[in-house]
Amino acid sequence: MNIKGKYIVECFWNAVAYIPTTFYIAALVLLIGFVFGSVIAILRTNRVKVISPLLDIYVIVFKAVPVNLIIIASSLVFTTQFNTVAEALNLSIRVRDIKTLYIGVFALSFPCIAQLSENIRGALLSISKGQFEAGYTVGLTEFQTFRRIIFPQLMLVLLPTLTGTIIGTIKVTSLVILIGVVDILNGALKYANAAYCFFEAYLAAALVYWIFSLIIQFIGKAIEKKMSKYRRELA
Repeated sequence: MNIKGKYIVECFWNAVAYIPTTFYIAALVLLIGFVFGSVIAILRTNRVKVISPLLDIYVIVFKAVPVNLIIIASSLVFTTQFNTVAEALNLSIRVRDIKTLYIGVFALSFPCIAQLSENIRGALLSISKGQFEAGYTVGLTEFQTFRRIIFPQLMLVLLPTLTGTIIGTIKVTSLVILIGVVDILNGALKYANAAYCFFEAYLAAALVYWIFSLIIQFIGKAIEKKMSKYRRELA
């Protein structure tokens, strides 16, 4: 196979041009996932009647269904049903007014919420109830106990898996090409479509993802090291 370095370089820079789009999608998905995942994790940890079993089903379903299927289904739902719902709510917005990028964010948020809720729930279960009781004993409110005692311990447990989730979310954004959104991988392929250098395009995109995975892992390790003082204090 004759691999041309020139094409790899060209595809690489075409992919780099779409880094902001990929990061914007990933950031929104992770933010939504963390907020709703935290709520779901707390409700499931405390086993709230009726709600918890339904949330269990939600997590099981969206951890099992392929992401590309979720994206396609979400796009179909938006295309066929959004205008009807908007009219029923007396909203002036229509499906044509919504950028496909946000449909991608909507679709990717479902599996992200399920994954992060599991990660957060696991971290919560690793903290003994005695930690809460200790905070109440010294006169702290529930919020103060969580912020000063529970949250630092929670992050110690959560951070390694959170780093992996961030990397995974950035990589899975490549599937938004199914609904016409161009990101890192698809930016590289845009050049390949003109120059017929698809292998080089995949190599270039892989290089971009690899570099950012290393950066995120480095940042995660640095934060873990900085927070290690809490681990020593809790030991």
